[in-house]
Amino acid sequence: MLYISTMTKRRIALVACVKEKQSRSVKAKDMYVSKVFKSWMNYAESWGANQIYILSGKYGLLELDEKINPYDFNLNFVKPQERKLWAQQVIQNLGDKARLNEDEFLVLANPTYSEYLIPHIKHYSMPLDIK
Repeated sequence: MLYISTMTKRRIALVACVKEKQSRSVKAKDMYVSKVFKSWMNYAESWGANQIYILSGKYGLLELDEKINPYDFNLNFVKPQERKLWAQQVIQNLGDKARLNEDEFLVLANPTYSEYLIPHIKHYSMPLDIK
C-alpha cells in the first residue's frame, strides 16, 4: 500500500520582542510598540504565516493573545550558557506546537535570539539583516 502524506507544511513566523513596550499588562501582540516590531509583524503576515509567535527574552515563546506584564529584560546582556537554556525551553515549547523538521519557519530576530534556535529548525529563512 502506498502511503501519501496529506500533511502540508505550515508557515510559522518567529518575531523577536523589542525594548519599547506598553506600561501595563496587555496581550503579547499589543505589548511591543516600536515601528520595527510592527513592521516585522506586517512582514510575517504578508509572508503568509499560518501562525506567529513572539520570542520574548523574559517569557520565551509567546502566543499573540497571551496576556503578559511589562518587563525590562534583554537577551543581549545574558551569558551564552543562559541563552542556550532559554533557547532549549523555546524549542521544547515550539516542538509542542509545530513540526520542527517539516514546517517552514520565518525568523525575524537578531542573532542573540536566533543563534541557538536555528540548529533545531530544518526549514527556515532569515530574510532581514537584523543586528
